[in-house]
Amino acid sequence: MKNGRRRALLAPLCVLLLLAGCRGLASEEEAGYEPAAVEPIEGSELARVTLTEDAARRIGLETAFVVRDGDGAVVPEGAIWVDVDGGAWVYTTPEPFVFVRARVVVDRYDEGSAYLSEGPEPGTEVASVGVPELIGSEFGI
Repeated sequence: MKNGRRRALLAPLCVLLLLAGCRGLASEEEAGYEPAAVEPIEGSELARVTLTEDAARRIGLETAFVVRDGDGAVVPEGAIWVDVDGGAWVYTTPEPFVFVRARVVVDRYDEGSAYLSEGPEPGTEVASVGVPELIGSEFGI
C-alpha cells in the first residue's frame, strides 16, 4: 500500500516538474530569444550571421585559420559547404561570433583538409565546426 501511495504522489510531482521545465522554454520563445541575427549585406547576395555566445556554445562552434600551402591555401574539410549548384563556400569570421560566406575553389581534399586555389587569404579565420547550423541560420532552414 505504501508503494501505491508513493506512486500516486510521484506521478503528479513529475508532471509538475515537466511542465515547469517546458514553461522555461516557452518563456525564452515568448521573450523573442533568437540565437542568431541575419543582416543582408547591401549590394550582394550575402548576409552577416551573428550568433549569441550561448548559440555558439550550443552548436559546438569551432574556428580555424586559413593556412598557406605553396601557391594556395588550406582549410579543414569541415569548413567547406557545397551549395546545390556545386559552388563551394566557407564562413569567414571577421569579428567574434560574426560570420560571412566567402566563395572558394577547392582543388582537392586530402586527409581532412581542403586545398584551395581561390578563397580567403591565409590568416583569415573561418568556421570549421558548426557550418551546417550557420547555413541554416543564414537561409532560415
